[in-house]
Amino acid sequence: MTFQSMEYFMMAAETGNITRAAERLHISQQALSDCISRLEAELGCRLFERRQGLELTYSGCQYRAAVERMLDLRKQTVAMLNDINDNLRGELRIGISYTRGQAILPMVLPEFMHRFPLVELSVQEDSSQMLESLLERGEIDVMIGFAPFRIDRAESFPLMKDRLHLVIPKSLLRIHWHSAEQIEAGLAAFRKDHDISLFRDFPFVMLKEGDRIRTITDQVFKNAHIKPLIKLETNNTQTAMALAAEGIGIAVCPELYLNSNYVASGTAGSYIRRLVEVCPLFDDSLSDTIAIGYNKDRYCSKIAENFISLCLKRMQG
Repeated sequence: MTFQSMEYFMMAAETGNITRAAERLHISQQALSDCISRLEAELGCRLFERRQGLELTYSGCQYRAAVERMLDLRKQTVAMLNDINDNLRGELRIGISYTRGQAILPMVLPEFMHRFPLVELSVQEDSSQMLESLLERGEIDVMIGFAPFRIDRAESFPLMKDRLHLVIPKSLLRIHWHSAEQIEAGLAAFRKDHDISLFRDFPFVMLKEGDRIRTITDQVFKNAHIKPLIKLETNNTQTAMALAAEGIGIAVCPELYLNSNYVASGTAGSYIRRLVEVCPLFDDSLSDTIAIGYNKDRYCSKIAENFISLCLKRMQG
């Protein structure tokens, strides 16, 4: 039982098909079939049922779980030994929310890649909830998202403050509040008291449930005792912004996203911004913290430490 045979097994289990697995591994189907047969003979059990495709047996499921742990331990060990030998090769798996990837990564990745050109980088953009799960399982090395992270194993460092804003279509303001005087008075009232009930009759374009921004926004509605009219849900803040600009509904966006040169709608003179009014959802005292963190129960490589340090330097400086 070698690491190579484990990797071959994992590819076969992932694809459920000998042909596709062999193609991805760049070996012949016969070589892969022979490897699996030798592995089954060595372990004394069948790992796959051969039907139309490959289906894991109960023993195969148990073996896959064990192999995942062994391959993960090997990866951590290699990272540790690379650090001991001052080897700048390795990999870094970064997890970041959909919204903040566009604004933050261009600020840090070019410098990091220049300093560590041999590091293999991968970026996973997802909801905060999913990223926390990936960090807990060791499927990403560092995460950038809302603090505090909701897993006990996370060690995090604050990067910056960020506030949520309502992005309100001017077309909807004209429909619901009619005159320029009413619109001006309504916006002034919201900017003063941040009472979301002023928009109880407006439609909304919301991020999907599970997103941290959606969770916060749902709590705001609950506190105001209103049920919003949700016209559409999306995973993408840029999509929500674009739809808000065209009058579909009010969107909720973070300040970082609204003021980034790397985001199409981030500049005040952009097409989208000319079609909307932007108002803070909370007053100045209520802002969220964006943090970077890692799983303290896992080995944190020097590569990951260097990336965290660079982020702290760029974002806090």
